[in-house]
Amino acid sequence: MNSKQITYFLKAAELQSIAAAARELKVAQPSISLQLDNLEHELGSQLFQRDYRGVQLTESGQRFRAHAESILRQMEQARQDIRQIEQEPSGRLVIGMTQPIGNVISVPLLAQVEKRYPKIQLDLFAGLSYNLSQQLLAGEIDLAISSPDGSDMTRLKRQKLFRERLYLAMGSSPQVAAQQPLRSRVSLSFAEMAEHEVIVTGRQDSLGYLLHQYETRTGVQVRQKSAFGQLMTTLRYVAEGHGLLLSPSSAFFHLEEAGQIHALEINDPPLWRDVYITSAADRPATTLMKAVIPMIQQVAREEHQAGHWRGELAVSDD
Repeated sequence: MNSKQITYFLKAAELQSIAAAARELKVAQPSISLQLDNLEHELGSQLFQRDYRGVQLTESGQRFRAHAESILRQMEQARQDIRQIEQEPSGRLVIGMTQPIGNVISVPLLAQVEKRYPKIQLDLFAGLSYNLSQQLLAGEIDLAISSPDGSDMTRLKRQKLFRERLYLAMGSSPQVAAQQPLRSRVSLSFAEMAEHEVIVTGRQDSLGYLLHQYETRTGVQVRQKSAFGQLMTTLRYVAEGHGLLLSPSSAFFHLEEAGQIHALEINDPPLWRDVYITSAADRPATTLMKAVIPMIQQVAREEHQAGHWRGELAVSDD
């Protein structure tokens, strides 16, 4: 397998035509056909269904396409990384974050990178923690900033960034009668929280995974309500007084500053969640990563000092 075969495969898949791929790449059609036949022989699987209309990816072809795109992107990153050893960092870096972390990190990080390294294109992606781990291994993202969710971490390497405190967030004017007494309080116990229905992400995600660990440890079961998928929708529901949300301050600090959210500290036991910068263990840190990771750490310090991200800084290798 070589880069030429992968390039020909991706172009034929994009245009759904070997002839059109040959014209766009300015390569003889028989040459592309031969390379694709060799690729299928090497993989031991048919990648295209061919007929008079052109070509369509088979199930194997669809699966290989994701790998092929990742391989080409990594090859380009390798070329850029070698060229940049003595040059200003430039190129594309893709970072995945959970939605609460993105809420506190994204804007200041983008601003600092644009100012310090204008040749770096920073692409930020929001997703659930277990999806981010899979995307790292597939080469779809370069770094992830997220928390443990029970996923197998043996093929990933982590650097601890932050230990965040979890809170029970509610609207400043709760509409549910049972929640109204909480408005005058600043904290509550884990057992008291369990007396209310609480919005939590699913068990696969880091927050649901962490809550399950606390339930097992304390023997207290929390009445859980599923989140709405999008953090903005969930926060509006909570801010308008309809529900309670288990969350770090990074998710709601802006609404708390605006007086729309009231947050209660959870005690007995307190709830904490570790946040890591994660990358694939089988790929070396690139020049772009080495440039941007210290900036992520700096943003975390500044947001902590501003009170937007409440917890403890803990930057260390894990």
